[in-house]
Amino acid sequence: MARKKGTGKMIGMTQISISLPETLVQQIDELAKLDNRNRSNFIANTLQNLARETLSIAEPKRRLK
Repeated sequence: MARKKGTGKMIGMTQISISLPETLVQQIDELAKLDNRNRSNFIANTLQNLARETLSIAEPKRRLK
């Protein structure tokens, strides 16, 4: 994905800050390492998968005409 010129930020991405318990961060780091990802990428992909799964269950099935 391309970066905005001079900002170092990815186009279409938003940076957020959250506070988590230290033990949870350690667990996330272990899982990310097992998946060969960095922490940020692991969290983003995990949340994206959760949203996809949750929203696909919550949305009514569309009928084809």
